[in-house]
Amino acid sequence: MKADDMDIMFALTVIKESMPQSVIASDVINGDTHIRIKKDDLLKFALFLKNDARLEFNMLSDLFAVDYPKRAERIEVIYNFYSIKNNFRVFIKIWSKIDEPEYPSLTSVYNSADWFEREVYDMFGLKFKGHPDLKRILNPDDWVGHPLLKDYPLRKRPEPHEIEMDAPGYIDLEQIK
Repeated sequence: MKADDMDIMFALTVIKESMPQSVIASDVINGDTHIRIKKDDLLKFALFLKNDARLEFNMLSDLFAVDYPKRAERIEVIYNFYSIKNNFRVFIKIWSKIDEPEYPSLTSVYNSADWFEREVYDMFGLKFKGHPDLKRILNPDDWVGHPLLKDYPLRKRPEPHEIEMDAPGYIDLEQIK
């Protein structure tokens, strides 16, 4: 067993012993720790990860979602927490049904959650309760739908002549000829 494996197993043990009611499943895949938790426990779980002196997961490195349309709980949201002190990370996963799009916001715990949550909202339609400014970040405000959902129709995208081209930085090629 490598030293890194001991760190991972130590973190997994601390988490499972401290938050047993929240953990649904856990696994170590290719050296990465994956823990599936209950959605309702996300905020207290994140606070524990950040504030526990043994772990100190002081950084939310990433937050993203995946749509698995053939699963009953088709939406999976993955939080990538990193401990600078201990030099290891853990992936926290939450599964939900497509008609259960609301998640607790982590912006009160991690500032980096702000833009990550906005991106997931924009691309998947998931709402983050308590987010200070949940609005689209990649698509125009009037965009209909959420492009990373697997049932989003590929042909639904507007034709170029239907897009209002008044965005900052837009240059009409005809004007520069």
